[in-house]
Amino acid sequence: MTYLLDAAPGAGPQVHALVIGVGAYRHLRGGTDPVRYDTMVTRQLTSPPLSALAFADWVVDGLRHPVAEPGSVDVLLSPGEAQGPDGRVREVEVPSADAVQRAVDRWWSRCDSHPDNVALFYFSGHGLDNGSPLLLLEDFARSRNRILDAAVDLHGLVQGMRSCRAGHQYFFLDACRERTARLDRLRDTHTLPLLDIQDGPERRSDLTVVPAALSGGSAYADRRQVSDYTRALLDALTGRAASLLAGRWRVTSLALYEAVYALTRTAPPTQVPGMSVHGDSVLHVLQGPPQVPLGVRCDPDAAAPLADVSLSALAAAGGKPVLELHDTVWRTVAPAGVYTVGVEFPSGHYAAPFPAGVHAFHPPDLEYTVAVERAR
Repeated sequence: MTYLLDAAPGAGPQVHALVIGVGAYRHLRGGTDPVRYDTMVTRQLTSPPLSALAFADWVVDGLRHPVAEPGSVDVLLSPGEAQGPDGRVREVEVPSADAVQRAVDRWWSRCDSHPDNVALFYFSGHGLDNGSPLLLLEDFARSRNRILDAAVDLHGLVQGMRSCRAGHQYFFLDACRERTARLDRLRDTHTLPLLDIQDGPERRSDLTVVPAALSGGSAYADRRQVSDYTRALLDALTGRAASLLAGRWRVTSLALYEAVYALTRTAPPTQVPGMSVHGDSVLHVLQGPPQVPLGVRCDPDAAAPLADVSLSALAAAGGKPVLELHDTVWRTVAPAGVYTVGVEFPSGHYAAPFPAGVHAFHPPDLEYTVAVERAR
């Protein structure tokens, strides 16, 4: 087992995370023990260990739940060591089928210790879909006759966690959901048994499941980079999904999905995340206004290169950010807040109102358009 965080059990609620990243597949082409039969997926991956570590590091260093204290972050990666975004190399347990069964047992027990616990599950690696997302573990395809016995049925895991007392549960799946002709013939084939699915009342007040893709869809990543989905997820958690309520910036379940959806839909190649959200509790409370990308446009676009654009924060602490022109949008990264927008045209070709406007740059509304006129 590898715990990046292992706090002593407390009397109150805690956050418990299980994070899995699979990049090195033992039995696929290029693995340590490749097989000759049809495995449906073939490539080794480089992004999942980096993506999983990035998410785990954020849970350890960044997550601030409004009620639950930090509890545990259990990490399994393949290969068995990986360099995180901070440059540190970590040796971790490899997510084989047996190791994941043990890890899920540990995670379930920790999550079950308090009704207000927060359970986080994150997976990055190869995925398939046979009506349910299938998560392929490090020793996937270890048996020719039981091809899915090292694959996790996400719906089964989610349903099995229903018997756990943790009232707030979040599942993030960073994987493709490919469908193949062979997989369609394996609908009654058993996957890796993780948890019994028991009858009984639904104990969860908040359940969020956000796969990176719809059934049949793909998830994308550059080689040796954090994936598009995980980057969007972390951007959403650190500010793009934040809203201001009673003086506090916080991220709720529904806002988190909406931000991930927007970010993955606008960044090529486009992918469409799935969603299942029941409840809309606060997952994360920020310490202050989030740093977010602000933008100012001119209407018409042709006026933008001729403009001098400025933002002045109404709050004294906000300062005056410097904007740079990107194509037809003046952009900067600054704290979310209310700004006065100034637009001037030294060339005299256009005229803008003065002041151009006052706008609350709060996620997701982070751009403001100023209507300008040609000078007469």
